[in-house]
Amino acid sequence: MTTWRLTFYLLRDGITDFNDALEPEKEATAVSVDPLSGIDGMFLYVSPRPSTPKWMSFVQPLLADQLPDLRSSSTSALLLLRSRKRMFALTFGYGRSLLDLSKIEFQFGLRVALNRVDPRQLRSLDTKTFEDLVVSTNTQVSKSAELPTFRVDVATDILRAVTGEPRDESLAKRLAGSDSLTLNVELAPNDLPELCGRLLEAFTADDYKAEFGWIDQLTQVRDVARVEELNELLVQQLVTGTVGTTHLAMPEGIDWQDVESFKIGGAGRATFDELDLEEYLDRLGADRGELTLDLLKSRRVSVGFSRSGSFDARWSLYQCLVSEQRVNDVLHVLIEGRWFAVSESLVDEVDEFLTTIPDSEVPFVPAEPGETEGAYNERLTHSAPGQYFKFDGRIARAAGASSAIEFCDVLTSSGEFVHVKRKARSSTLSHLFAQGTVSATTFFADATFRERLREHIEQHAKSEHQEQWLDLVPGAGELVDKSRYRVTYSVVTNTGKAGRDWLPFFSKLNLMQQGRQLLNTGYKIALARVPIADPP
Repeated sequence: MTTWRLTFYLLRDGITDFNDALEPEKEATAVSVDPLSGIDGMFLYVSPRPSTPKWMSFVQPLLADQLPDLRSSSTSALLLLRSRKRMFALTFGYGRSLLDLSKIEFQFGLRVALNRVDPRQLRSLDTKTFEDLVVSTNTQVSKSAELPTFRVDVATDILRAVTGEPRDESLAKRLAGSDSLTLNVELAPNDLPELCGRLLEAFTADDYKAEFGWIDQLTQVRDVARVEELNELLVQQLVTGTVGTTHLAMPEGIDWQDVESFKIGGAGRATFDELDLEEYLDRLGADRGELTLDLLKSRRVSVGFSRSGSFDARWSLYQCLVSEQRVNDVLHVLIEGRWFAVSESLVDEVDEFLTTIPDSEVPFVPAEPGETEGAYNERLTHSAPGQYFKFDGRIARAAGASSAIEFCDVLTSSGEFVHVKRKARSSTLSHLFAQGTVSATTFFADATFRERLREHIEQHAKSEHQEQWLDLVPGAGELVDKSRYRVTYSVVTNTGKAGRDWLPFFSKLNLMQQGRQLLNTGYKIALARVPIADPP
C-alpha cells in the first residue's frame, strides 16, 4: 500500500455546512464526491492562471538574448468530509488558503500529536515567546530524542508544534502537529472517515498531561460573554490609540527571504516593511475611530512575496493582534485570534518575583519627547559628572565571541550596569533583559573583555575620574566580586498603570527568567521606569 503524507484540520464543533468552512474571498471549483466511496464530503480546487515571475524584469536587461515567456503557477485543493458528526479538512498544495482559518479547531494537530507521540521519540519542536516581539524558535535533532534535549523553558515558551514518532505505529509512521496534523500513513482513500474518527479520539484524550502538562498554562476562553468583553476593551484601545499592551505579529512563521512587504486592509494601497500597529493606526488617521470588531476580522493582512511579485492575503487583522487584558483580576492574552486566560499560578509567580526587584536608586533625569536612547544617555551622563560614565555605543568583542557585546549604556560610580531602552515601536524589552544577562556574564568570565573595557576608560574618561572607573573594572589578573555590581534595567515610557503593570506580562515573565539567572550567579538587579517629560 502507498504511503501518503496527508494534512488534516478539524473544524470547530457546530460547523456542519461545508460552505461555512470556506474562505469567502477565494473562488474555487467544486467537484462532487462519489456516493459509492462511502465518504460524505466535498472537493474543491483552484488552478490559477500562470503568471510571469517578477524577477524576469530585473534579469532581462543583463541578458544578451530575450528570455522566453516563462510562466509559473500552483494548484490548491481541499477535501472536506464528515466523521462522527465533526467536519475535517484535508489540504493539498496550497489548499489551506481555501479554508476559513477562523473556523478551525485551535491546536488540533498539537493535541493529537502530544497524546499519541512517544515522548522519547521527538524530532522537532516549535515554540513561541510572546513579548513586544514574538520570537519563534524551531529546534530539530538529527535523531529522535526526549524533551530535555530541546531545552524548552516551560515558564516562558509556548509550544506551537511538535514532530515525532507515535507510540502506536498503526496510526502513522510520523506525526507533525500544530493547528493542523500531518501524517505519514499507509491508507486507502475510502478509509479516511475511520482515520478521522481515531484522530478525534486522540484530540479529546488527556494523555499529554503526563509529559506536556505545562502547555495548559494558557487556557482558551470559551465563555462568549467574556470574549465579547475582551474584544470590546481591545477595540476601545485601538480607537483611542492606547496600544501599550497590544502589537501586531504574524500568526505563523514564513520565509523572510521571500517577503518584500505587507498590506493591511483599511490602509489603502500603503505597504508596510513590518507589521507595525502604531504605524497602521497613524495611516488610518481619523478613520481609526470607525474601527469595529467586524472590521478587525474582515480586514486582511497580505504578504508581498518577492518571487511571485504578488500579495497573498494570509490572515485577518484580528489574527495578527497580540494583546493583554486584565478582567476580574484574570490576565487574558489574545494570540492568533483566540483569547486565553493565563494560569493564576504563573501570574502569581511572576508578580511575586517582580515585587522582589527593587527600584533603582539612580537619579534618572526624565527623557524628552522624541529623544533617542543615545541622546538620553549622553544627557544623563552630563547631569552628574563623575557619577556616570557612558558606554553607550561602545561595543567590545569578547574573546572567541561571534559578535560584539555592548557592556552597558551607562556605568555608575556605585557599580550599576545601566541598560536603557525606550519602549517604542521597534524596541523590544526582551533585548534589554537579555543584554543585561549576556554582558554581566561576559564581564565576570572574560578577562579579555574587561581589558578592552579598561582600554576604553583610559582613552575616554576624564583624568580626575579615571581611577574610580578603572577600579570598577578588574584587570585580567584580578578577581571579580559580583556582589559589588547591580544590573539595572531602565525603561523609558509614560504610563498611568501602577506598580509593575506598566510592563506587559510576557515581558515580566522574561525579566523573571533573566533576573533569576543573574541573582543565582551573585549579581544584584534593579528596575527603573524613566518618564517622558511633557513637551514645552
